[in-house]
Amino acid sequence: MYISVNVIKEKSFDPVFKVRVSYQDQDVSFSNVVVEVLRQPPKVTINYPEEIKSVLPKINAKKLELEILNKIAEFLLLASKA
Repeated sequence: MYISVNVIKEKSFDPVFKVRVSYQDQDVSFSNVVVEVLRQPPKVTINYPEEIKSVLPKINAKKLELEILNKIAEFLLLASKA
């Protein structure tokens, strides 16, 4: 399984983040899909585009969401140190 997540810095301002996601496993693959993440504590909402909503049940969505949240946390930590 391959997962790549990158925060689009020019379009990401707390609480709304845009991330570019690529995913590949034996059955499903997509690349450079832009996903919007809304961070409103205590909850985070991940809005997937229509093009990948149909494959979400077929993939390890929890692992994908953890990777997305991890990248956003890293982005916030780096921004706070700057």
